[in-house]
Amino acid sequence: MPDEIITVVDERNRVIGDVKRDVMRFGQDFHRATYILVFTTSGQLVVQKRALNKPFCPGWYGITTGGVVASGESYLLCAQRELSEELGISAELTCHGVFYTEGEGFKIWGKLYSCQYNEAIHGPLVPQPSEVASLHLMSIDDILENTEKQLFTKDSMDALINYANKLTHDRVTDPL
Repeated sequence: MPDEIITVVDERNRVIGDVKRDVMRFGQDFHRATYILVFTTSGQLVVQKRALNKPFCPGWYGITTGGVVASGESYLLCAQRELSEELGISAELTCHGVFYTEGEGFKIWGKLYSCQYNEAIHGPLVPQPSEVASLHLMSIDDILENTEKQLFTKDSMDALINYANKLTHDRVTDPL
């Protein structure tokens, strides 16, 4: 996305400015992102295999749907936008709070959401080809045990660990 402007925050998740994505110093600058656990009616997670053209972890599995918060965008608006862009659906989101994750190439203040996907209500999932190579249904236990040694993105794994271990909670003091 040329000229995409993203929100930059400090180490305490306070907005300090905006920057063009192509000049963002990923791994040095802190930014915000959303993470949505999309559950099926049978309790499995909709997991995305990332497109091979993605600059971050191409071909890896993203446990969550979501993305970088754009300039002037709230976490909630970002989550709704990403759900629509990546999976082609709109669903009621439940917030589970804010968490911090970092790894090679990222320092992120993430906001964790979940939703219940029901094809009869929401229609079919329509993955965005530029973002998503394929969709897979997996249980939380299978992902956490990872006996097949799948490559899961660290940030989405951190989001799942926060959810599974109830480490985050929606607080009125959290940034919108």
